[in-house]
Amino acid sequence: MHIFIAVYLIALCCYFKTRTSGNIRARAFNKYLMATMYLVLAIVTFFNKYEFASYQTLLMAALIFAWLGDIFLVFDFGRGGDFFLAGNICFTLYEQIVMVDHGHGFREFAWTYAAVAVMLTAFILACKYRPDKFKLGKMRWPMTFYLSSIFMHGMTGLAMVILLPGTNFVMMGIGSLLFMISDMILTAYRFVFDNNKWLVRANSLTYFTGLLLIVLSTVYD
Repeated sequence: MHIFIAVYLIALCCYFKTRTSGNIRARAFNKYLMATMYLVLAIVTFFNKYEFASYQTLLMAALIFAWLGDIFLVFDFGRGGDFFLAGNICFTLYEQIVMVDHGHGFREFAWTYAAVAVMLTAFILACKYRPDKFKLGKMRWPMTFYLSSIFMHGMTGLAMVILLPGTNFVMMGIGSLLFMISDMILTAYRFVFDNNKWLVRANSLTYFTGLLLIVLSTVYD
């Protein structure tokens, strides 16, 4: 496992270069390597530890959607976003089921919906009153819809950290928060700031670290 993590992190460091190199083939190979690594580890862990007819299958579906998102996003932003949207929904449902299964009722994490509403309202108002800064154009409402899913995923992850003891739950929750932050950075990179290499590297760092933590949370539970 230590070798796996080391190789993954080396690949991530290489991706900081290939992501901004302009070489689409090198970028795709590097990204697909990391995506396939986290998915293969998740699949091996799933078949070694869990039953197919369990709510862990929902987590596997989320990770498969994330992998498909990684595959398509390199060449097709819209199609990649569709897969990530489906993945966010599965991640959120999985984490909510885990909290309920461990004795926490809906009321204890209902605040996550209010938090998402506040974040979405802030985003919508920013797009409306600062169109010169938030240059989304026709992507305004599709991005609003997508961001609602990633905000929900991230806030549910935060609820896991708060409500559930145990290293694996904290890893899952922090991974989900990093996933959310990565998409917030990506939105800023694509629609607010132009060609900022540090932003896109920050997106890569938070996203792939978040996915690694999510998968490792199943290994070490």
